[in-house]
Amino acid sequence: MAENYPLVEQREYGRPEKRGGILKKRARRAEGDLPRIAAHQVRVFRVGEEYVEDHGQLRADDPLVVSASSVTVVDQRADVPVVVETRIPSAQAGEFTVRVTYFSNVVDPCAVVRDGVTEVEALLLAQLLAVPGLTEDGSDLPIVESASVRSRIDARLTAYHEMRPAEVSGLKVRCGQVEVRTPEEQAAHLTEMEHADLVQEAALRREILGAELALKQEELRSLKAEREARNAHALAMMEEENRQRRDSLISRFRRSSESEEQEHDLTLRGQRNRSTRAEIQEDISLLGTDPLGAAYLAFRSGEISADELSRRLHEAERDRLGRSEEWTREDREYDMRRQAVRREEEHWRVERADTQQQLDRVDQREDAAAQRAEDARRWNLEHKDQQIKHEEGRVDAQRWERDEREWAKQQLAVRADLYKQGIARGLFDSTGYDPGTLINSVGNVNSPGRPSREGAVEAEVQGELNDGSRAADEGTAAAGRDTDDAEDAVMDFGGTDQEASLVD
Repeated sequence: MAENYPLVEQREYGRPEKRGGILKKRARRAEGDLPRIAAHQVRVFRVGEEYVEDHGQLRADDPLVVSASSVTVVDQRADVPVVVETRIPSAQAGEFTVRVTYFSNVVDPCAVVRDGVTEVEALLLAQLLAVPGLTEDGSDLPIVESASVRSRIDARLTAYHEMRPAEVSGLKVRCGQVEVRTPEEQAAHLTEMEHADLVQEAALRREILGAELALKQEELRSLKAEREARNAHALAMMEEENRQRRDSLISRFRRSSESEEQEHDLTLRGQRNRSTRAEIQEDISLLGTDPLGAAYLAFRSGEISADELSRRLHEAERDRLGRSEEWTREDREYDMRRQAVRREEEHWRVERADTQQQLDRVDQREDAAAQRAEDARRWNLEHKDQQIKHEEGRVDAQRWERDEREWAKQQLAVRADLYKQGIARGLFDSTGYDPGTLINSVGNVNSPGRPSREGAVEAEVQGELNDGSRAADEGTAAAGRDTDDAEDAVMDFGGTDQEASLVD
């Protein structure tokens, strides 16, 4: 039989909440408040004093569901086996075990819920024990006659249930198989049942171990995934740092390359200018102010044709004597052109120096920024280390101070207890020693070099010692001995009976 039969699940409802939009709020149950049912199950709602049966058609917003106070799922399977066992005496030592199997059907789910039928086995067992003459069917037969006893009980139950069928509220019950077992058969059956239980328990344990193993594997996978994520993050950070460093190096290399390229261009231009000036200077040194030499040079380089050369030669011959003023103008133009070349060279030299200074300043600013960032990072690390060391020192100092206080308190309590026992036993009556000296000495228990922090404890112990010192004062006055002898006696506790009694 199922473990929960015939009532599979029961739920109690509270006041329904209003759900929906702002303008369409109304009381309704949540979808999870309705238990799911199988094809052979039915829901029974209690509405006031009535019980309403539902085969799965009602929804969460149905007025009947909203007003219900509870819901119960009822199992309506056909011929659910219910096993009932009892024992009857035999003619010999031992008892017969009667095992009757009933078959149950739910015919009225509302009645089952209303009457709260939860333990069908107990109800059927009570009806079985109420059968007249059942317990006497085996009392006249030995234990080996189990078959005869079974026949008797089967006939008796069949006849009895034909006259009076088994009645359980909301259920239709019919008697099925009847078994009668000897003690040996019952022991074997119990052994088999225990073995089945052990097998089921082992299977359940294996499932639990498998579930735990799966959880451990899941935890390991999650830890591995987390470690991989951390490694990936660290790798990404390292790659990002390398990328930034590579970009910085590339940028610096590009600036350096551009600077070198610009310097190279300026150098080439200066060399070209110098070469041009050298050629001009060499032409001047060779040709001087001779226009014919210049014409021959231009003709050789292909700048002028032969006709132009001839024309220049005729003009030079014709004007050789009468055009000295034009030669003077050409000299001035040459000087002006030479000065222009010199000025251009000086301009390019100044421009190159300015560009180099700008590049140097940019590099210096970047180096200074990197140095400041590195100094800030190093200072943060050193500051954090100093904070950690300071916190550890403070915790150690607090722990040391607490241990010192506990040790001083224990010493104070031990000495106070010893003095109280000595005063109570009258060990100082014959010494003539002033108890005030003992009381004052109790407070000097602190460790060397540390101030006393047990003022309250000392005051309490000294108050207790003052009560016991009155008896010592009376014994001291009666003894009348010398104070120095009394102090020697108090200081010398070793080897006396008083110390032995105090220790005891």
